[in-house]
Amino acid sequence: MNRLSRFRKPVTGRLVRRWPLRALTAALGAAGLAGAAGCASPEELLDVRVGQSSRGSVVVRIERNEDRVSDLLLPPDVLRTGEQVYVAGRVDCDGVAFVRLLPELRVTYRTETQELRITPVLARLGERRIDVGQMLTPPVYPVVPAFGLDFGVQGAVSYDLRGERAAGTPATTLGNVGAYVGVGGARGGLTGYVGALYGRRPGSDAKVQVRATAQYAFSPSVAIYVAYHAIPGVAQPGFSTSSFSGVTAAYRQQVPAVASPISVQLENPSVVSVLVNGQLLGSVEAPAGEITLLNVPLPRQANNTVALLIEDENGLTQRTFNGVSPSEASLTGGLFASASVGYDDQSVGSGWSAAATAAYTFRPQLGVEAQASVSGNGALSAAAQVRYLGAPLSGGLGIQVSRPATAADMATSPLSTRVNGSLAYRQGPLSVNGSVAVPINELSSSTLNLSAAYSAAPWYFSAAAATGLTAQSWQVDGSVTRILNERSAVGLTASVRPGGWQAALRGNYVFTPKLQGSASIGLGSGGTVPSTTLSYRPDPTQLVGLSADLNEIGVTYSLSRGVDASASATTRGATAQITGAVAYLDGRLLLSSGLAQRGILVRTGVPNLPLLVDGLGGVVTNQRGDALITQAAPTQTVSIRVNPRELPLGVSLQSVETTVQPAATGLTVVDWHDNFRISTFVQFRWQAGEVAANADVYLDGEKILLDDEGYGLVSQAAVTRTGELRDPVGSRRCTVVLASTVKEATCFVVPGSP
Repeated sequence: MNRLSRFRKPVTGRLVRRWPLRALTAALGAAGLAGAAGCASPEELLDVRVGQSSRGSVVVRIERNEDRVSDLLLPPDVLRTGEQVYVAGRVDCDGVAFVRLLPELRVTYRTETQELRITPVLARLGERRIDVGQMLTPPVYPVVPAFGLDFGVQGAVSYDLRGERAAGTPATTLGNVGAYVGVGGARGGLTGYVGALYGRRPGSDAKVQVRATAQYAFSPSVAIYVAYHAIPGVAQPGFSTSSFSGVTAAYRQQVPAVASPISVQLENPSVVSVLVNGQLLGSVEAPAGEITLLNVPLPRQANNTVALLIEDENGLTQRTFNGVSPSEASLTGGLFASASVGYDDQSVGSGWSAAATAAYTFRPQLGVEAQASVSGNGALSAAAQVRYLGAPLSGGLGIQVSRPATAADMATSPLSTRVNGSLAYRQGPLSVNGSVAVPINELSSSTLNLSAAYSAAPWYFSAAAATGLTAQSWQVDGSVTRILNERSAVGLTASVRPGGWQAALRGNYVFTPKLQGSASIGLGSGGTVPSTTLSYRPDPTQLVGLSADLNEIGVTYSLSRGVDASASATTRGATAQITGAVAYLDGRLLLSSGLAQRGILVRTGVPNLPLLVDGLGGVVTNQRGDALITQAAPTQTVSIRVNPRELPLGVSLQSVETTVQPAATGLTVVDWHDNFRISTFVQFRWQAGEVAANADVYLDGEKILLDDEGYGLVSQAAVTRTGELRDPVGSRRCTVVLASTVKEATCFVVPGSP
């Protein structure tokens, strides 16, 4: 007996069964309804669906011929609040209310399921505009004070292993030697550093220089820097030397980059989660209808991916938009300006100087820059440039006026003026660049540079030429590279200039992901010079290199593990350097390559995990799974990314990337533990001496497969958990208890075991 035959007598048009109605849905319809359903029309009990949303089994009055519906009356509570715009009229049948739909709505009847489907017309629900930039709440990371001591040592030595030294010459000579130590810290908006630098060059006396820096950030956009024997703005001088002392003020205004409006159609009220390049920005609630999302934040780069996870009463769906670039308007108006004044105690004559610079972006493609400086010794310089970044053409034009320092009458020192221009064309695999520099006071010193490159995989070609206005001021270069396969490539380069030529044939080969090598042979007027190099990276923190040619053999080693160390040696000499810092960060002592007066501490819980910071490597977590990033600039949004291919065995992650806006001073702590799931192998046993070969473990709602030795990959947890061990056919089962650090688990109860 079908459902229709069970319902023939007239009944009131009340809802027989309603499913939960959590959100507003798209419209109802009955396009092409020719008849006029009324109170005399037959009643039927049908399942009603509006789009993908079920409205339950309800009594309707319907005019139809088999599957073709000609008119329809619905109970009014089938429509949701936002869907009342689909009502064409209301009908009362003996005190029972019905509604008639607009003619534009399409209704489909399915006999086999006794289902009435109404196609929504979302445009009728209206358009809603949601400012995502204001509604999304970016993650707020804690900022803690940071203090520490940094240090560095470097040295060089020359020796003779080839028997080339002259008689009476020392066999070993100490070269440049340097060392520094300093203490620094950051709290609130204030950063400070005090240290000393020791240096000695061969044939000269050792020197010790005291230096200090300080910075105060009034806001994320405004900061002031003070330096003594250092360059203002450099928080940690390291091995750099400077005799300048002064003050710099800087202002940065960067307009947030956002996407152009993104439109989607929602059949039901939904929660829309916004992800950019795999990173979740947040979620917004949206009604049914045509929705336009405004001001979705983007990195200042082209070809971003924006994904919308749409959750409604029917589940979760995803809409993905690839190749999304920031809108032109959002890249307009960026401003940077700085001004400095100071004194150089090593300058000849008056050591006072002042400088200023500014850059402004009128449009994404159009910007201007200007710089000016003046010194008490008579030197001055002023320059301005305008740049255009378009497609396929881009270019720039600038002018520079300068005068060198002079100890004589400054009025007699001539001003020199130089005009610079550049133009580039990029279209598909072809790129062509040209630049010209014209000194107005000395036209004969003008230069012209041209270059071109063409990519036609697996072939790559490039050529360049440079010339002046004299017969001997020219040079031509060219290269061609052929990628043989994923492991090897060969290339030929050549250069011709007045008086000579040279060429080189080079081949590269990747033996393993850790071991790579290359060999080349150089030809030219000076003869033939073969050479070879080999590099080995045992792990992301170490690199060993070997190079050799007819004149020299050399080896290099670098280590970045807490501290940065490097050493190199040849048959004629050796150099070595170590830099690092002992920092007190968030209640812990941490050995790092530099102080974190302004930085990011990322906590992953995964030891020795390589991280890409703004697309560059070199940052690896320590044994605690922490990584310190110290190269973050003020107002810079830092991208921290994980390469899934470099994840250790048993580690999975939810998102490959996160972005952080570090504080102007102090340490920004990013707890990223929840992004990683760490699993370890655990061996399960039915009883002592009997492994649970090829069995299954059910733990936290997950089924874990065991191998023939009873091992399974189990996610780590900080608490003790209880699971169930079952054999593949389900005839044997028991309870197992797993502590947080357990490596083995044995049944303590085996009910019904043979």
